[in-house]
Amino acid sequence: MKLLIADDHELYRDALVMLITQHFSEYSCTEATSFDELIQRIQSEQDWSAFIVDLHMPGLNFVEGIKQIKTRFPDVPLIVITSSDNPEDTQSAMAAGALGYILKSMKNEEIIQALTLILNHGISIHPAIPSEAVSNNTFDFTPRQQEVFAMMSKGASNKRIALDMGLSESTVKIHVRAILNTLQVSNRTEAVLKAKQYLDT
Repeated sequence: MKLLIADDHELYRDALVMLITQHFSEYSCTEATSFDELIQRIQSEQDWSAFIVDLHMPGLNFVEGIKQIKTRFPDVPLIVITSSDNPEDTQSAMAAGALGYILKSMKNEEIIQALTLILNHGISIHPAIPSEAVSNNTFDFTPRQQEVFAMMSKGASNKRIALDMGLSESTVKIHVRAILNTLQVSNRTEAVLKAKQYLDT
């Protein structure tokens, strides 16, 4: 299984490759230093497991870069890893097709946890919804929905939520659907993004 890691900062790229190879021994890593090189590499090879892409690199605008990558490989997870915590960057990256948004300032164990969720078909969005907004029931959820949404906002998959809360996955899916209906969105990514937009207004 292959990961393509694109970052124009050599030291951080090397550190990320080392972190991944230590914790995900089943994956091999290919590197790129710009959007142009990234596009070239994905065009010359196949069978990618995921793309881990710095948001701001030489070459293409990141929105255009993400769109080009997702057009060619729509089913391969694309994970943004960046120093930007600007909500507009988060929204633009997700709208362009990114599945995960990981901050470089996160601790190593948090990055590994987020990558694990994404590589196992979870969704990870950072920064997450502030915990006080969930605990204060800003969105008028039931108590159980509050718990589920708190975990959703941290990137937990339905399976992870079910295990941690002692629920069946089908029950978790019911709660997730109710949350989506309350927020009037169609998927969990939109749910977290809409909640963040609401809090930022």
